[in-house]
Amino acid sequence: MSLDDHLEKFYNYISSEKGYSENTLASYSNDLKLFTNYLEENNKFNWSKINQEDIYDYFKQINHKYKKSTTKRKHASIKSFFVFLYKEKLNKKNIFKEIKSPKISSPIPKPLMVEEITKIINFSVNSEIDFRDTCIFMLMYAAGLRVSEVIGIKLGEIDLENQTVKVTGKGKKQRIVPIYENAAKKVNIYIKEIRPYFVRNDKYNSTLFSNKNSKPLTRQYLWKSLKKKSLKVGITKNVSPHIIRHSFATHLLEGGASIRHVQEFLGHNSIESTQIYTKIPNQKLINDYNLAHPRGNK
Repeated sequence: MSLDDHLEKFYNYISSEKGYSENTLASYSNDLKLFTNYLEENNKFNWSKINQEDIYDYFKQINHKYKKSTTKRKHASIKSFFVFLYKEKLNKKNIFKEIKSPKISSPIPKPLMVEEITKIINFSVNSEIDFRDTCIFMLMYAAGLRVSEVIGIKLGEIDLENQTVKVTGKGKKQRIVPIYENAAKKVNIYIKEIRPYFVRNDKYNSTLFSNKNSKPLTRQYLWKSLKKKSLKVGITKNVSPHIIRHSFATHLLEGGASIRHVQEFLGHNSIESTQIYTKIPNQKLINDYNLAHPRGNK
């Protein structure tokens, strides 16, 4: 069986059984294609013949070409593939078992201030598109959504009476997240008065947010829209849809929310992913420090 045959089996597995998104599939495909090209250039045409030295040599060759975060992702992609080969008994041993992933320090996210978030979601509305986009950003902040999650919300997944939204996250895992009253009110206005401008379909499984004629929104479009609106309200720092999610988590923790609850809201599998937000120095922590420390600035 050729290198490509094994890859095809792996792609089917992570797509159908693991439920990875199209963007994740594209990343895995690109990472493994580059690795396969390297192997073929070095006359390696059978996965069972690949050894740890081949892995080390490959990463030595590419380390200087990419950022550490990109190298780590490529490492994770290739490792997942070899674990799959071993579990499916396509390889007799897992050669990645003793190969450690490159360590990189997690960057501490810089959230927006509450006042900055307020400026964005209170952006002056001059069109149906403005209303839709600010509604999206408000919902992202209300529920801590990833941009891919908010794009994928179905009309029937918004429960305005109970003020919740059902979210499909990574690996097609679903969670129900509360939203605050003003966000629910804005979504209600959008559904009744603005959404018909973009789409006439009001079935349960129709997309909540879309372009004219039901064409899907893209992550790139929302990034540009958020950046444009941020600049118009005087925010010059680098703003992205994911920063809204960072801000949601940070503001909840600053307000006294349990880190376990924030983990649930964000859809993190591991508490370690959520703990990064506890590393952010904020005014509340500084005030608590000064009040509690015997030499603090009281």
